[in-house]
Amino acid sequence: MKEKRKSKAGRNPKLDPAVYRYTVRFNEEEHNRFLAMFGKSGVYA
Repeated sequence: MKEKRKSKAGRNPKLDPAVYRYTVRFNEEEHNRFLAMFGKSGVYA
């Protein structure tokens, strides 16, 4: 009987996958406030 080969299709799994994911919805005022705070933080994502 022939052995089935596992397909190598698709992406390679990440070594450190993201475990925590967040979704937020802002109105225009909240969005502008967020952008201002993000700019002050100095973090570049």
